[in-house]
Amino acid sequence: MSRKIFRSILAVAGVVLLASVLLIMGILYDYFRGVQDGQLTDELDIASIAVEEDGTHYLEKIDTDRYRLTWIAADGEVIFDTQTGAEGMENHGGRAEVKDALQSGTGRSVRYSATLTEKTIYCAKRLTDGTVLRISASYASVASLALGMLQPILIVLFTALILSA
Repeated sequence: MSRKIFRSILAVAGVVLLASVLLIMGILYDYFRGVQDGQLTDELDIASIAVEEDGTHYLEKIDTDRYRLTWIAADGEVIFDTQTGAEGMENHGGRAEVKDALQSGTGRSVRYSATLTEKTIYCAKRLTDGTVLRISASYASVASLALGMLQPILIVLFTALILSA
């Protein structure tokens, strides 16, 4: 009888632990996604002022892997990209965020890469000369975060088993 009670308590504790971790991860994921979204918008605003005043000279000085800036002509041709050479890049005129920026002044879209299990957020802003400056950054999907948390969860679960035994 005590063995059955022990298993029941252990099962309930495991379910509560799993539910708590998933709930907390979901809330934190949404929170930090919102924070990153705000930071990208702020960085785009700052970069757009610098690009309007200094053009490619400003963009050439940027050295970061955390985000990418792409300067796009009104016809969709890439003028400059901070991670890849602009020459040979495909026309960006059909991208949702670029279309929206050309029409309304700003645009935003999110695309998911199944191979990288990452989401990339794109924010675009139309500059006064009619060109578009776009910033993008990637963040991990919920699935990849859950896989990253699997080891610590299993350690806690294993420790709980040992202590309860």
